Amino acid sequence: MAIRERNLANAKWSILSSIKIIGIGVLQLSLLAQILQANELNLLAIAIVVLLAIDTLADLGFGNRVIRHQNLNNEELSHLYWGNILGGLVIFALLFTGSDIYSRLMGQPELAVMLEMMSVIFIIIPQGQHYRAILQREKQFTRIAFTETSSVLAGLAVTLFTVWLTPSVLCAIWGYLAMVSIRMLVYCYYGRSWFQPEYRFSLKAFAAVRARNG
Repeated sequence: MAIRERNLANAKWSILSSIKIIGIGVLQLSLLAQILQANELNLLAIAIVVLLAIDTLADLGFGNRVIRHQNLNNEELSHLYWGNILGGLVIFALLFTGSDIYSRLMGQPELAVMLEMMSVIFIIIPQGQHYRAILQREKQFTRIAFTETSSVLAGLAVTLFTVWLTPSVLCAIWGYLAMVSIRMLVYCYYGRSWFQPEYRFSLKAFAAVRARNG
């Protein structure tokens, strides 16, 4: 009975947090659409699509499925952790250095700054997603729901503050950066009870863990 009640409580928190997150997202987009100039709405649409793609890929990738469904030891988790961070750094470098090329191809000069800011996300996300997967494995759904909701609220606060300072499409990206940063820090805080990375890494061991458990 205790397990059933705990599962119901976790499900309730997850549903409520999802509703809150969707509501906050709609509110944020509505406010930005009212404030931004017409020529910036296209950039906002591009930013939203890219950010949604980043969030989706982050949740599907970075070895999250392996962590959630396999009993890995601390050494194996450490190889995944550092491998994911290395992969994030590679994507950061490619996106940051190629931002001018991408913006020319899209015919949007302002897109370069947006892409440079977005590239930083790939340094932040792998750490938080690694610990989120561990919390999912340990069925810490209440903590996950709290983290997601509080980070979205923090992102909204930063978005509104930057809009108040200088209305721009970049405000949405500043808010997203704040959200993923807060989310990463809270996930790391909660997840340290189950995992603390060892300072060792090899590409061979990383590939072996992914291949063996993928």
